[in-house]
Amino acid sequence: MSKRSRLSNPYKRPDRFTVKAKDEGFSARSVFKLEEIERRFRVLPRGGRVLDLGCAPGSWSEFVARKGGGNTRLVGIDIQKVDSFPGTFLQRSISDIGPAELQALLGGPADLVLSDMAPFTTGNRLTDHVRQLALARLAFDCALQILKPGGNFVVKLFDGEEVQDFVLGVNRSFAKARRVRPQATRENSVEFFLVCLDFKG
Repeated sequence: MSKRSRLSNPYKRPDRFTVKAKDEGFSARSVFKLEEIERRFRVLPRGGRVLDLGCAPGSWSEFVARKGGGNTRLVGIDIQKVDSFPGTFLQRSISDIGPAELQALLGGPADLVLSDMAPFTTGNRLTDHVRQLALARLAFDCALQILKPGGNFVVKLFDGEEVQDFVLGVNRSFAKARRVRPQATRENSVEFFLVCLDFKG
């Protein structure tokens, strides 16, 4: 890719969050999305069990490891390899892993399930929306099976016509759920996060 094409692509162009992530030793600017969610909702356990779905390139897990303390049990899953992961990393698809294996790796039910999973986008908004929602449903099904009562769930979504039904379904399993669009989200992005608190079990 030429320098000109990189500069014309807003996802390749460095911004203040990209620079800040590099300065603070994080692998990606996306860390500041989770940092804002944590600041506003206090989703992270201290010394608990955390599952990070779609963890590449690793910035969310790096943040969890820094904030959660030395006793945090962290498991990350992604189809892409992550080097120097601060916990247990599985280079696999979430659809190929059962809840029993995940709980064994975590040492028990999860306090928090994070999902920043996203499809390889096509540029077709409807297609990308549907594919993203399929990943969000996989993450939600996983959360239902491994979260402990009172646990939290954060999942990325692409806005679109089928989102509301998904949000309503998730709402029934948690005491509170909020749509959040962190400041670090790119201006032209359709993504947002659903922050779900206090799993009913």
